[in-house]
Amino acid sequence: MIKDTLQSIQGVDIFPIISLFLFLIFFIVMVVWISRLDKKYLKEMAQLPLEPEENEFSNLAGEKNEK
Repeated sequence: MIKDTLQSIQGVDIFPIISLFLFLIFFIVMVVWISRLDKKYLKEMAQLPLEPEENEFSNLAGEKNEK
């Protein structure tokens, strides 16, 4: 039933080709963009989650909030 419905649409055979080209263009753009990123920036961003800020985790060290 679905096969017959899709075959009745004129020009339906171009949609898989268009989606393949869109995927390839997106993939190539992402590879080029990532390869052009600054390596120092990438290292800093990779280390960011591992370096906690002093104010953010001060309560975890046993300090009490004084209000």
